[in-house]
Parts: sequence; structure tokens; C-alpha cells
Amino acid sequence: MKAAVLHEYDEALANSEWVIYEDVPDPKINKPSDVIVRVGGAGVCRTDLHIVEGIWRDKVEVALPHIMGHENAGWVEEIGSGVESVKVGDPVIVHPLVTSGHCLACRRGNDMHAQDSLFPGINANGGYAEFLHTTERTLIRLP
Repeated sequence: MKAAVLHEYDEALANSEWVIYEDVPDPKINKPSDVIVRVGGAGVCRTDLHIVEGIWRDKVEVALPHIMGHENAGWVEEIGSGVESVKVGDPVIVHPLVTSGHCLACRRGNDMHAQDSLFPGINANGGYAEFLHTTERTLIRLP
């Protein structure tokens, strides 16, 4: 797939080559709850610019090269064997925080404090790409 990949931080944002549009491996279904979304839209957030500037490098593990983009929507492209709430082709909004739903914080509705989570675009590959790997739990199906 094609993706906009951040290869180096640029604190001054003066370098026009900080993001390169290139081929990267397609995401894969690994667990029954996994979903691959064909990205139809990916918003630009000030957080993305902070990542480019290097501000987040001490806050979370952003390993370069990195695909940013945590404000995403699109269509379900592929589903894991346990996915029941969406089907291939469904239009969806993707909530950026991926959690299992099993830890105490998640069960209390406090997913932002989950013991084990991923945040595509922050500490996992995000939606500035053709496809995004996420889970069924993050999706909001659109009419």
C-alpha cells in the first residue's frame, strides 16, 4: 500500500522532505477482533505537527519511520473471524484508541487509562495510508 511516512523529526518544520509518500507493507489480520479499514479520510491534527516537530518523542514510543494520522474514517476492507458488528464494505469512523476492553479501566468505561493500548498515528501506524489496522471495538458504523 501507499503511505505518507515520517522519516525524521524536523523541529523547525523547514525541511520539505520530512514525510515521504512511499510503498509500505499492507496491514494484516492477526487476531479474531482485528479489522482493516480502507481509509477514505484522515484529518490533520495539531498533534500530528507536534510529532513531526519531535515534541512527542519523549512522551510516547514513536519509532521512525512512522505513519501518522489518528483521525480516520473509511470502509471496512477485511475482518477477523470474531468480528460481528461490521461487515466488509461498511462505512465507519475509527476511534483512535485501540484497547482490549478487558482491563479494569476499560470495563469501567475509562479506556484512556487502559493498561494495554495502542493509538494508531501516535504509537502505532496510523491512517495517512491506504489501509489502517484497528479492532472492531474502535469502529463506529455509519448509516
